[in-house]
Amino acid sequence: MAIREPIVSERQERRTEPPRRASRGALLSLFLVLAVVVIGAIAFGLRPRLAREKALAAASEAAEEKLPVVSVAPARQSPAKTELELPGDLQAEIETPIYARADGYLRRRLVDIGDHVRQGQLLAEIDTPELDQQLSQARAGLAQSQASLVQFQANLVQARANLKLAQVTWQRWSHLADRGVYSRQDADEKQMAFEARNADVDAALASVDATKKLVDANTANVHRLEDLTAFASVLAPFDGVVTNRNMTMDPGTLVNSGNGGPNREIFRIAQIRTMRIFVNVPQAYAPLVHDGLRAELRVQELPGQMFPATVTRTANSVDENARTMLAILETPNPKGTLLPGMYSQVKFMFAGNRSGLLVPGDALLLGREGPRVAVVTPDHVVHLRRIHIAHDYGADLEIDSGLAPGDLVVLNPTDQTRENARVDVRTAAQ
Repeated sequence: MAIREPIVSERQERRTEPPRRASRGALLSLFLVLAVVVIGAIAFGLRPRLAREKALAAASEAAEEKLPVVSVAPARQSPAKTELELPGDLQAEIETPIYARADGYLRRRLVDIGDHVRQGQLLAEIDTPELDQQLSQARAGLAQSQASLVQFQANLVQARANLKLAQVTWQRWSHLADRGVYSRQDADEKQMAFEARNADVDAALASVDATKKLVDANTANVHRLEDLTAFASVLAPFDGVVTNRNMTMDPGTLVNSGNGGPNREIFRIAQIRTMRIFVNVPQAYAPLVHDGLRAELRVQELPGQMFPATVTRTANSVDENARTMLAILETPNPKGTLLPGMYSQVKFMFAGNRSGLLVPGDALLLGREGPRVAVVTPDHVVHLRRIHIAHDYGADLEIDSGLAPGDLVVLNPTDQTRENARVDVRTAAQ
Protein backbone atom coordinates (compact mmCIF):
# COMPACT_ATOMS: atom_id res chain seq x y z
CA MET A 1 0.00 0.00 0.00
CA ALA A 2 2.87 2.34 0.68
CA ILE A 3 4.31 1.75 -2.78
CA ARG A 4 1.01 2.60 -4.76
CA GLU A 5 0.23 6.05 -3.26
CA PRO A 6 2.94 7.97 -5.25
CA ILE A 7 1.66 6.52 -8.49
CA VAL A 8 -1.84 7.84 -7.82
CA SER A 9 -0.63 11.40 -7.04
CA GLU A 10 1.40 11.60 -10.26
CA ARG A 11 -1.64 10.66 -12.28
CA GLN A 12 -3.67 13.31 -10.60
CA GLU A 13 -1.05 16.01 -11.39
CA ARG A 14 -1.00 14.96 -15.01
CA ARG A 15 -4.75 15.24 -15.21
CA THR A 16 -4.85 18.82 -13.74
CA GLU A 17 -2.22 20.54 -16.01
CA PRO A 18 -4.32 20.93 -19.22
CA PRO A 19 -7.13 23.00 -17.58
CA ARG A 20 -4.61 25.56 -16.28
CA ARG A 21 -3.23 26.16 -19.75
CA ALA A 22 -6.78 26.61 -21.13
CA SER A 23 -7.69 29.31 -18.52
CA ARG A 24 -4.60 31.37 -19.43
CA GLY A 25 -5.58 31.41 -23.09
CA ALA A 26 -9.14 32.57 -22.30
CA LEU A 27 -7.82 35.39 -20.17
CA LEU A 28 -5.55 36.61 -22.97
CA SER A 29 -8.47 36.51 -25.41
CA LEU A 30 -10.61 38.58 -23.01
CA PHE A 31 -7.89 41.25 -22.69
CA LEU A 32 -7.57 41.38 -26.46
CA VAL A 33 -11.32 41.89 -26.91
CA LEU A 34 -11.38 44.65 -24.29
CA ALA A 35 -8.51 46.44 -25.98
CA VAL A 36 -10.33 46.31 -29.31
CA VAL A 37 -13.52 47.73 -27.67
CA VAL A 38 -11.63 50.60 -26.01
CA ILE A 39 -9.83 51.50 -29.23
CA GLY A 40 -13.17 51.47 -31.09
CA ALA A 41 -14.84 53.70 -28.46
CA ILE A 42 -12.01 56.23 -28.65
CA ALA A 43 -12.21 56.31 -32.42
CA PHE A 44 -16.02 56.66 -32.29
CA GLY A 45 -15.75 59.68 -29.86
CA LEU A 46 -13.03 61.50 -31.79
CA ARG A 47 -14.86 61.39 -35.08
CA PRO A 48 -17.79 63.78 -34.11
CA ARG A 49 -15.36 66.10 -32.35
CA LEU A 50 -13.23 66.38 -35.44
CA ALA A 51 -16.37 66.96 -37.51
CA ARG A 52 -17.49 69.80 -35.21
CA GLU A 53 -14.09 71.46 -35.31
CA LYS A 54 -14.14 71.27 -39.08
CA ALA A 55 -17.63 72.83 -39.18
CA LEU A 56 -16.61 75.65 -36.82
CA ALA A 57 -13.55 76.41 -38.91
CA ALA A 58 -15.72 76.56 -42.03
CA ALA A 59 -18.24 78.84 -40.30
CA SER A 60 -15.45 81.11 -39.08
CA GLU A 61 -14.05 81.41 -42.58
CA ALA A 62 -17.56 82.21 -43.89
CA ALA A 63 -18.09 84.86 -41.19
CA GLU A 64 -14.80 86.52 -42.05
CA GLU A 65 -15.81 86.71 -45.68
CA LYS A 66 -19.39 87.97 -44.84
CA LEU A 67 -20.03 91.75 -44.88
CA PRO A 68 -21.12 93.45 -41.60
CA VAL A 69 -24.86 94.08 -41.41
CA VAL A 70 -26.03 97.61 -40.53
CA SER A 71 -29.50 99.05 -39.92
CA VAL A 72 -30.24 102.23 -41.84
CA ALA A 73 -33.01 104.83 -41.95
CA PRO A 74 -33.61 107.53 -44.55
CA ALA A 75 -33.22 111.22 -43.82
CA ARG A 76 -36.74 112.64 -44.07
CA GLN A 77 -38.09 116.12 -44.59
CA SER A 78 -39.00 118.11 -41.48
CA PRO A 79 -42.79 118.40 -41.03
CA ALA A 80 -44.60 121.70 -41.32
CA LYS A 81 -45.42 121.48 -37.59
CA THR A 82 -43.64 119.79 -34.72
CA GLU A 83 -45.70 118.50 -31.79
CA LEU A 84 -44.49 118.03 -28.26
CA GLU A 85 -46.63 116.46 -25.53
CA LEU A 86 -45.57 116.86 -21.92
CA PRO A 87 -47.15 116.11 -18.52
CA GLY A 88 -48.50 119.03 -16.51
CA ASP A 89 -49.80 119.72 -13.02
CA LEU A 90 -53.09 121.59 -12.65
CA GLN A 91 -53.37 124.19 -9.91
CA ALA A 92 -55.92 126.84 -9.03
CA GLU A 93 -55.18 130.39 -10.11
CA ILE A 94 -55.43 131.47 -6.47
CA GLU A 95 -55.41 129.14 -3.48
CA THR A 96 -55.29 130.75 -0.05
CA PRO A 97 -55.23 129.32 3.47
CA ILE A 98 -57.54 131.13 5.89
CA TYR A 99 -56.19 131.73 9.40
CA ALA A 100 -57.75 133.29 12.49
CA ARG A 101 -56.66 136.85 13.27
CA ALA A 102 -58.10 136.84 16.78
CA ASP A 103 -57.67 134.49 19.74
CA GLY A 104 -60.81 132.88 21.08
CA TYR A 105 -63.16 129.93 20.71
CA LEU A 106 -64.87 128.81 17.53
CA ARG A 107 -68.56 129.66 17.91
CA ARG A 108 -69.94 128.57 14.51
CA ARG A 109 -68.61 127.01 11.32
CA LEU A 110 -70.89 127.85 8.41
CA VAL A 111 -69.15 126.16 5.43
CA ASP A 112 -67.45 122.86 4.72
CA ILE A 113 -65.32 121.19 2.05
CA GLY A 114 -66.72 121.60 -1.45
CA ASP A 115 -68.91 124.63 -0.69
CA HIS A 116 -68.79 127.51 -3.17
CA VAL A 117 -68.41 130.86 -1.44
CA ARG A 118 -68.63 134.52 -2.47
CA GLN A 119 -66.28 137.31 -1.55
CA GLY A 120 -67.17 138.67 1.90
CA GLN A 121 -69.32 135.64 2.80
CA LEU A 122 -69.28 134.68 6.50
CA LEU A 123 -67.38 131.42 6.93
CA ALA A 124 -67.13 131.12 10.72
CA GLU A 125 -67.54 133.11 13.93
CA ILE A 126 -65.12 133.27 16.87
CA ASP A 127 -65.88 134.22 20.47
CA THR A 128 -63.19 136.61 21.75
CA PRO A 129 -63.80 137.26 25.47
CA GLU A 130 -60.25 138.37 26.21
CA LEU A 131 -60.19 140.66 23.20
CA ASP A 132 -63.52 142.17 24.20
CA GLN A 133 -62.14 142.89 27.67
CA GLN A 134 -59.04 144.50 26.20
CA LEU A 135 -61.23 146.66 23.99
CA SER A 136 -63.31 147.80 26.96
CA GLN A 137 -60.16 148.63 28.90
CA ALA A 138 -58.74 150.53 25.96
CA ARG A 139 -61.91 152.54 25.56
CA ALA A 140 -61.84 153.40 29.28
CA GLY A 141 -58.22 154.52 28.95
CA LEU A 142 -59.16 156.65 25.96
CA ALA A 143 -61.98 158.31 27.90
CA GLN A 144 -59.63 158.97 30.83
CA SER A 145 -57.00 160.55 28.58
CA GLN A 146 -59.65 162.68 26.90
CA ALA A 147 -60.82 163.93 30.33
CA SER A 148 -57.24 164.70 31.28
CA LEU A 149 -56.89 166.66 28.07
CA VAL A 150 -59.91 168.78 28.93
CA GLN A 151 -58.45 169.41 32.38
CA PHE A 152 -55.07 170.43 31.01
CA GLN A 153 -56.72 172.66 28.45
CA ALA A 154 -58.58 174.40 31.29
CA ASN A 155 -55.31 174.77 33.19
CA LEU A 156 -53.84 176.34 30.10
CA VAL A 157 -56.63 178.89 29.92
CA GLN A 158 -56.13 179.73 33.59
CA ALA A 159 -52.34 179.98 33.13
CA ARG A 160 -52.77 182.37 30.24
CA ALA A 161 -55.14 184.53 32.31
CA ASN A 162 -52.64 184.63 35.19
CA LEU A 163 -49.92 185.51 32.72
CA LYS A 164 -51.95 188.41 31.36
CA LEU A 165 -52.64 189.74 34.86
CA ALA A 166 -48.99 189.40 35.83
CA GLN A 167 -47.95 191.25 32.71
CA VAL A 168 -50.28 194.18 33.38
CA THR A 169 -49.21 194.35 37.04
CA TRP A 170 -45.52 194.33 36.17
CA GLN A 171 -45.96 197.07 33.58
CA ARG A 172 -47.79 199.33 36.10
CA TRP A 173 -45.27 198.79 38.88
CA SER A 174 -42.38 199.37 36.52
CA HIS A 175 -43.92 202.69 35.37
CA LEU A 176 -44.54 203.83 38.98
CA ALA A 177 -41.05 202.74 39.98
CA ASP A 178 -39.61 204.92 37.27
CA ARG A 179 -41.53 207.89 38.78
CA GLY A 180 -40.31 207.05 42.27
CA VAL A 181 -43.64 205.97 43.72
CA TYR A 182 -42.39 202.40 44.37
CA SER A 183 -38.95 201.10 44.83
CA ARG A 184 -37.12 199.23 42.08
CA GLN A 185 -37.21 196.10 44.27
CA ASP A 186 -41.00 196.02 44.17
CA ALA A 187 -40.98 196.42 40.41
CA ASP A 188 -38.48 193.55 40.01
CA GLU A 189 -40.68 191.29 42.11
CA LYS A 190 -43.62 191.97 39.80
CA GLN A 191 -41.41 191.21 36.83
CA MET A 192 -40.39 187.85 38.32
CA ALA A 193 -44.04 187.05 38.96
CA PHE A 194 -44.76 187.77 35.29
CA GLU A 195 -41.99 185.42 34.13
CA ALA A 196 -43.25 182.72 36.48
CA ARG A 197 -46.72 182.98 35.02
CA ASN A 198 -45.18 182.73 31.54
CA ALA A 199 -43.45 179.47 32.58
CA ASP A 200 -46.79 178.18 33.87
CA VAL A 201 -48.29 178.76 30.44
CA ASP A 202 -45.44 176.86 28.76
CA ALA A 203 -45.90 173.96 31.18
CA ALA A 204 -49.64 173.93 30.57
CA LEU A 205 -49.03 173.88 26.81
CA ALA A 206 -46.63 170.94 27.18
CA SER A 207 -49.16 169.06 29.28
CA VAL A 208 -51.87 169.65 26.71
CA ASP A 209 -49.61 168.47 23.86
CA ALA A 210 -48.56 165.34 25.78
CA THR A 211 -52.16 164.54 26.67
CA LYS A 212 -53.20 165.00 23.03
CA LYS A 213 -50.58 162.46 21.97
CA LEU A 214 -51.78 160.10 24.69
CA VAL A 215 -55.33 160.50 23.39
CA ASP A 216 -54.11 159.74 19.86
CA ALA A 217 -52.26 156.63 21.08
CA ASN A 218 -55.28 155.41 23.03
CA THR A 219 -57.51 156.10 20.03
CA ALA A 220 -55.20 154.06 17.77
CA ASN A 221 -55.17 151.23 20.30
CA VAL A 222 -58.97 151.26 20.41
CA HIS A 223 -59.14 151.18 16.60
CA ARG A 224 -56.64 148.29 16.51
CA LEU A 225 -58.68 146.26 18.97
CA GLU A 226 -61.88 147.11 17.11
CA ASP A 227 -60.27 145.84 13.91
CA LEU A 228 -59.21 142.67 15.69
CA THR A 229 -62.72 142.27 17.04
CA ALA A 230 -63.98 142.48 13.46
CA PHE A 231 -61.79 139.47 12.66
CA ALA A 232 -63.99 137.43 14.96
CA SER A 233 -66.08 137.06 11.78
CA VAL A 234 -64.07 134.97 9.31
CA LEU A 235 -64.95 136.17 5.78
CA ALA A 236 -64.13 134.78 2.33
CA PRO A 237 -61.45 136.90 0.63
CA PHE A 238 -62.67 136.10 -2.91
CA ASP A 239 -65.11 133.96 -4.87
CA GLY A 240 -64.04 130.32 -4.82
CA VAL A 241 -64.56 126.86 -3.45
CA VAL A 242 -63.54 125.44 -0.07
CA THR A 243 -60.96 122.77 -0.89
CA ASN A 244 -59.92 121.94 2.67
CA ARG A 245 -60.70 122.66 6.32
CA ASN A 246 -59.13 121.82 9.64
CA MET A 247 -60.93 118.67 10.73
CA THR A 248 -59.97 119.27 14.36
CA MET A 249 -61.84 122.58 14.50
CA ASP A 250 -65.42 122.27 15.68
CA PRO A 251 -67.52 124.66 17.76
CA GLY A 252 -65.82 125.27 21.08
CA THR A 253 -62.29 124.64 19.81
CA LEU A 254 -59.62 127.04 20.99
CA VAL A 255 -58.43 129.20 18.08
CA ASN A 256 -55.01 130.88 17.97
CA SER A 257 -54.40 133.98 15.90
CA GLY A 258 -51.84 133.91 13.11
CA ASN A 259 -50.30 130.90 11.39
CA GLY A 260 -48.74 129.40 14.53
CA GLY A 261 -50.03 127.15 17.26
CA PRO A 262 -51.62 123.72 17.08
CA ASN A 263 -54.78 124.87 15.27
CA ARG A 264 -53.45 126.95 12.44
CA GLU A 265 -55.30 126.80 9.12
CA ILE A 266 -59.09 126.93 9.39
CA PHE A 267 -60.05 126.76 5.70
CA ARG A 268 -58.41 126.68 2.30
CA ILE A 269 -60.19 128.41 -0.55
CA ALA A 270 -59.31 128.10 -4.25
CA GLN A 271 -60.36 130.24 -7.17
CA ILE A 272 -60.82 127.74 -10.04
CA ARG A 273 -62.51 129.84 -12.72
CA THR A 274 -59.05 129.98 -14.28
CA MET A 275 -56.57 127.13 -13.87
CA ARG A 276 -52.82 127.23 -14.07
CA ILE A 277 -50.73 124.43 -15.57
CA PHE A 278 -47.09 123.90 -14.58
CA VAL A 279 -45.01 122.15 -17.25
CA ASN A 280 -41.29 121.29 -17.27
CA VAL A 281 -40.06 121.80 -20.84
CA PRO A 282 -36.89 119.92 -21.91
CA GLN A 283 -33.88 122.05 -22.73
CA ALA A 284 -34.09 121.19 -26.44
CA TYR A 285 -37.52 122.85 -26.68
CA ALA A 286 -36.96 125.67 -24.16
CA PRO A 287 -36.12 128.32 -26.83
CA LEU A 288 -39.38 127.54 -28.63
CA VAL A 289 -41.67 128.10 -25.62
CA HIS A 290 -42.54 131.76 -25.03
CA ASP A 291 -45.30 133.95 -23.62
CA GLY A 292 -48.45 133.78 -25.71
CA LEU A 293 -47.74 130.34 -27.21
CA ARG A 294 -50.95 128.34 -27.50
CA ALA A 295 -51.28 124.70 -26.48
CA GLU A 296 -53.90 121.98 -25.97
CA LEU A 297 -54.71 120.51 -22.57
CA ARG A 298 -56.20 117.05 -22.11
CA VAL A 299 -57.02 114.99 -19.03
CA GLN A 300 -57.23 111.22 -19.21
CA GLU A 301 -60.29 111.16 -16.95
CA LEU A 302 -62.13 113.49 -19.36
CA PRO A 303 -61.91 111.64 -22.71
CA GLY A 304 -62.80 113.58 -25.82
CA GLN A 305 -62.44 116.99 -24.18
CA MET A 306 -59.75 119.49 -25.16
CA PHE A 307 -59.08 122.69 -23.22
CA PRO A 308 -57.21 125.58 -24.87
CA ALA A 309 -54.26 126.86 -22.88
CA THR A 310 -51.86 129.76 -23.29
CA VAL A 311 -48.34 130.23 -21.96
CA THR A 312 -48.43 133.22 -19.59
CA ARG A 313 -44.88 133.10 -18.27
CA THR A 314 -41.71 131.04 -18.19
CA ALA A 315 -38.84 130.78 -15.75
CA ASN A 316 -36.41 132.00 -18.45
CA SER A 317 -33.91 129.64 -16.87
CA VAL A 318 -33.05 125.96 -17.26
CA ASP A 319 -32.75 123.90 -14.10
CA GLU A 320 -29.17 122.66 -13.91
CA ASN A 321 -30.22 119.31 -12.42
CA ALA A 322 -33.25 118.37 -14.53
CA ARG A 323 -32.24 120.40 -17.62
CA THR A 324 -35.80 121.62 -17.98
CA MET A 325 -37.47 125.05 -17.98
CA LEU A 326 -40.64 125.73 -16.02
CA ALA A 327 -43.51 127.08 -18.13
CA ILE A 328 -46.82 128.27 -16.66
CA LEU A 329 -49.99 128.14 -18.76
CA GLU A 330 -53.53 129.26 -18.05
CA THR A 331 -56.83 127.83 -19.25
CA PRO A 332 -60.40 129.04 -18.56
CA ASN A 333 -62.49 126.78 -16.34
CA PRO A 334 -65.91 128.47 -16.07
CA LYS A 335 -67.81 125.26 -15.28
CA GLY A 336 -65.27 123.94 -12.79
CA THR A 337 -64.62 120.83 -14.90
CA LEU A 338 -60.91 120.88 -14.18
CA LEU A 339 -59.89 120.31 -10.57
CA PRO A 340 -56.71 121.35 -8.77
CA GLY A 341 -54.18 118.56 -8.50
CA MET A 342 -55.25 116.76 -11.69
CA TYR A 343 -52.58 115.13 -13.86
CA SER A 344 -52.82 116.40 -17.42
CA GLN A 345 -51.12 116.26 -20.80
CA VAL A 346 -50.15 119.47 -22.61
CA LYS A 347 -49.49 119.42 -26.35
CA PHE A 348 -47.35 122.17 -27.86
CA MET A 349 -47.18 122.81 -31.62
CA PHE A 350 -44.16 124.49 -33.15
CA ALA A 351 -43.61 125.67 -36.70
CA GLY A 352 -41.30 123.27 -38.58
CA ASN A 353 -38.27 124.03 -40.75
CA ARG A 354 -39.10 122.99 -44.30
CA SER A 355 -35.45 123.27 -45.33
CA GLY A 356 -34.30 120.89 -42.59
CA LEU A 357 -34.07 117.11 -42.45
CA LEU A 358 -34.86 114.73 -39.61
CA VAL A 359 -32.67 111.74 -38.75
CA PRO A 360 -32.90 109.42 -35.73
CA GLY A 361 -30.85 110.49 -32.75
CA ASP A 362 -29.25 106.98 -32.68
CA ALA A 363 -27.37 107.84 -35.90
CA LEU A 364 -25.22 110.57 -34.33
CA LEU A 365 -21.45 110.11 -34.09
CA LEU A 366 -19.51 112.43 -31.78
CA GLY A 367 -15.76 112.94 -31.89
CA ARG A 368 -13.01 115.44 -32.41
CA GLU A 369 -14.27 116.04 -35.94
CA GLY A 370 -17.61 117.27 -34.58
CA PRO A 371 -21.07 115.77 -35.09
CA ARG A 372 -21.18 113.25 -37.95
CA VAL A 373 -23.38 110.53 -39.38
CA ALA A 374 -22.49 107.41 -41.40
CA VAL A 375 -24.20 107.43 -44.82
CA VAL A 376 -24.48 104.28 -46.97
CA THR A 377 -24.31 104.87 -50.74
CA PRO A 378 -26.24 102.72 -53.25
CA ASP A 379 -23.11 100.57 -53.78
CA HIS A 380 -23.19 99.70 -50.02
CA VAL A 381 -20.12 101.78 -49.14
CA VAL A 382 -20.00 103.83 -45.93
CA HIS A 383 -19.05 107.53 -45.96
CA LEU A 384 -18.84 109.69 -42.82
CA ARG A 385 -20.34 113.16 -43.23
CA ARG A 386 -20.15 116.16 -40.97
CA ILE A 387 -23.53 117.69 -40.14
CA HIS A 388 -24.94 120.75 -38.41
CA ILE A 389 -27.70 120.15 -35.85
CA ALA A 390 -30.37 122.84 -35.91
CA HIS A 391 -32.45 121.29 -33.12
CA ASP A 392 -32.02 118.27 -30.90
CA TYR A 393 -35.45 116.78 -30.25
CA GLY A 394 -34.07 113.80 -28.37
CA ALA A 395 -35.46 110.94 -30.47
CA ASP A 396 -34.81 112.91 -33.68
CA LEU A 397 -32.25 115.46 -34.85
CA GLU A 398 -33.07 118.32 -37.20
CA ILE A 399 -30.18 118.73 -39.67
CA ASP A 400 -29.81 121.81 -41.87
CA SER A 401 -26.53 120.90 -43.64
CA GLY A 402 -24.51 117.82 -44.56
CA LEU A 403 -27.31 115.56 -45.80
CA ALA A 404 -29.71 115.27 -48.71
CA PRO A 405 -33.28 113.97 -48.59
CA GLY A 406 -33.35 110.19 -48.81
CA ASP A 407 -29.77 109.60 -47.66
CA LEU A 408 -29.52 106.34 -45.70
CA VAL A 409 -27.89 106.90 -42.31
CA VAL A 410 -26.58 104.06 -40.15
CA LEU A 411 -28.33 103.50 -36.83
CA ASN A 412 -26.21 102.71 -33.77
CA PRO A 413 -22.89 102.71 -35.71
CA THR A 414 -20.10 100.46 -34.40
CA ASP A 415 -16.34 100.27 -34.95
CA GLN A 416 -16.97 98.39 -38.19
CA THR A 417 -18.81 101.46 -39.53
CA ARG A 418 -15.81 103.33 -40.88
CA GLU A 419 -14.98 105.31 -43.99
CA ASN A 420 -15.17 103.32 -47.28
CA ALA A 421 -16.23 100.14 -45.48
CA ARG A 422 -18.53 97.82 -47.42
CA VAL A 423 -21.63 96.72 -45.50
CA ASP A 424 -24.80 94.73 -45.89
CA VAL A 425 -27.80 97.05 -45.54
CA ARG A 426 -30.99 96.36 -43.58
CA THR A 427 -33.69 98.96 -43.18
CA ALA A 428 -34.86 99.76 -39.64
CA ALA A 429 -38.20 98.04 -40.29
CA GLN A 430 -36.40 94.78 -41.08
